[in-house]
Amino acid sequence: MSARSAARDRAEHALFRAGETALRALPAAARQALGRRLGRLYLSLVPARRRILLANLARAFPEKSPEEVAAIGRASAEWVGAAFVDFLDVSRLSADAVRDRIRVDGEDHFARARARGKGVFLLSAHIGGWELGAIRAGLITDPIAPVVRPLDNVRLERELAERRTRLGNRIIAKRDAARDILRAMARAETVAILVDQNVLAREAVFVPFFGRPAATTPALALFQLKTDAAVVPVFTWPEGAGRYRLEFETPILAEEFRHLPREDAIRAATARYMQVTEAAVRKAPEVWLWMHDRWRTQPAPPTPPAQEAGGGRQEAGGA
Repeated sequence: MSARSAARDRAEHALFRAGETALRALPAAARQALGRRLGRLYLSLVPARRRILLANLARAFPEKSPEEVAAIGRASAEWVGAAFVDFLDVSRLSADAVRDRIRVDGEDHFARARARGKGVFLLSAHIGGWELGAIRAGLITDPIAPVVRPLDNVRLERELAERRTRLGNRIIAKRDAARDILRAMARAETVAILVDQNVLAREAVFVPFFGRPAATTPALALFQLKTDAAVVPVFTWPEGAGRYRLEFETPILAEEFRHLPREDAIRAATARYMQVTEAAVRKAPEVWLWMHDRWRTQPAPPTPPAQEAGGGRQEAGGA
């Protein structure tokens, strides 16, 4: 790391700690309100993200007016700020206090998946309080292992990792995660994966998401087909006043796809995960991360068929 980048890391970390200290001095309602204002401010200061957000919403909901799209966009930006403030708050609470702030629905789905003894994948997305959901899920039975992309700022990454793991969860770094994930499944553990982010074309399976091909990681499908672990969709819905509901849905089993050839099974499973994710986003579009460029990676254009041998050539002796 260069001296310049180290200095930047220190400055950003100091700014983060100062901001958190100031937030803790405010009443809970004021912290939430400030978080929403920060979300709006970010959107106004970063016009590229605003353009992405509005374009995504307009294409996802063509039936909505520009005014309706703008209203959802503002609410989404506000929610990102509010959710971050809630994470700073809840990630410092005791286990009992976290249980009080985040109730659980559909726990029987999770229990049924765990009872198979093959490990469990929790499929989630950047909806509502996704970071808080991972903390709460780790308090149901055994701690879980979320797969995360580390931040570029190593000081902030250490700070975030401490909050994510303080009550027992452990982190699996997204880079080179395969070995850790397979070991976790062999121990019948629970691994949480967010599936709603864009990936590079060379790493992607393109499946429908809001009617458009979305570059989606095939990793979860590959792991499920290899291990036979259940995939349990789970989303963390805000209920107001800093409270949330962690809702587990019906498990998805590998047997749904095993009758297909391998590549088709990977594509079908990935499409199923995104179908579930889209259904969740449609329930409350104002609490999804629309400013992410989900459709940035586009499928390669089809290769034109090879010209038939001899095609276009002049016949011998022709005019």
